Amino acid sequence: MRRVVVCPTDFLFRLFQGTPGNSDSWLFLVSDGKTRTGLARQDANALAGELDDPGLYRRAHLSSSDLVMLMAPERSRHGPCLGSILETILEVAPEVPVLVVHQGARPPSLPHHPNVSTVMLGRTMREVLRPEMDRALLRVRIEQMRHLLAGKDRVGIMLQDDPDPDAMASGLALRALLGRTRATAPLLSFGRVTRPENLAMVEALEIEVDQVTPAGLRAYDALAMVDVQPAFCEEALPQIAVVIDHHPEAKGGWRAPFRDVRPTYGATSTIMTEYLRAADVKITERVATALFYGIKTDTLHLERSGTRADMQAFAHLYGLANHNILRRIERPELPLDALDALGDALVHRTIIQNALLAHLGSVSRPDLIPQFADLCLQVKGIEWSVVSGITGDEVHISVRNVGYVRAAGDVVQTAFGDLGSAGGHRSAAKAVIPAATWAARVGPLEAAAMRRAIASRFVHALDGSPPAS
Repeated sequence: MRRVVVCPTDFLFRLFQGTPGNSDSWLFLVSDGKTRTGLARQDANALAGELDDPGLYRRAHLSSSDLVMLMAPERSRHGPCLGSILETILEVAPEVPVLVVHQGARPPSLPHHPNVSTVMLGRTMREVLRPEMDRALLRVRIEQMRHLLAGKDRVGIMLQDDPDPDAMASGLALRALLGRTRATAPLLSFGRVTRPENLAMVEALEIEVDQVTPAGLRAYDALAMVDVQPAFCEEALPQIAVVIDHHPEAKGGWRAPFRDVRPTYGATSTIMTEYLRAADVKITERVATALFYGIKTDTLHLERSGTRADMQAFAHLYGLANHNILRRIERPELPLDALDALGDALVHRTIIQNALLAHLGSVSRPDLIPQFADLCLQVKGIEWSVVSGITGDEVHISVRNVGYVRAAGDVVQTAFGDLGSAGGHRSAAKAVIPAATWAARVGPLEAAAMRRAIASRFVHALDGSPPAS
């Protein structure tokens, strides 16, 4: 997304003491060639021309994916005024969001337009302007999404097969953002909630996730997906209208009229918190508690893949959330057989190249595998933990790392992507492989054989060499 700064002079450029961040993402439109030359000498992208000339904005390839920041006199004797410049901008790109910067105590008198926001220039401009720019863009995007779903009686909000806290919280937030109820925007999943702490969240916050079949999706007038993408689903899906997610974009291609995928964010709940705040939607205690827990679990208390945006959302939600409910959710019971499985796995552990590999054998719940992967990463000197187990008719492999080594998602994809679903983030990833596929293509499901095979595939993927046959 580009920031297109429209100002007769280089005032806004100097305010920022040069082009902020990536210079390619900023374009300055000024009124004379001398100013443009001065900006170019400072490595800024700039074009010059009459600011009310449509040709200038066509040369700039202005589009709805940009954000325009406009500063000009409301009335002028020597050049175009603010109103005529704004009119020209919206003539060339009717959907582009525009942030009008003014210096007076009152905002300028401009015709109402849903894409246009105003902000007063003051001493705290550095701190105010950048977040205001982001909020202005978000407000426009929210209106685009609401317009897309307007008139749809029932909007299904799709989550992944075994919804986690981030997904359920994001679903609740999207429902609030759209101003809908459970009847008109239910949370849907092809699977069901299984992990104990997630079930505790469902019970404590009275969250209802309806299990649905691919055929059952036809009953909905529109579908939205949060914390998941269409390509992640094995089932054939109808057209998805809205996709909001923080996972890396899935390969294979998919389309949606409204899409917001931010893999640099630690949680989809962070994105949804930004949407609610930008739209001035009241965040209820229930939704705040869910979003707070969603960020907390997906970022491992902001220690894994947490960004400034995650921290800001986390801090905002902290005072709104119910911490008594959170304590009830975070302490699910651990079955005794899980401790037996962990004890046996640790006895037979393998450590190779600062990676601890442990196999749990058959486990009653798939959530135990990532829990123990987190635990094993705490061992002194360990940079990678790889914990595997068999649950039902699937082999689950959870991988964790300390965050400053190779991306876990890439390593897991290389090691196990040819067998089943595999991938994830920089410091956390997993693979889920049908047990029948493992037995047919890798070897027996006996514990010792699986330990050897997983270690071989993982180490070869870590080294970048082809796995042994």
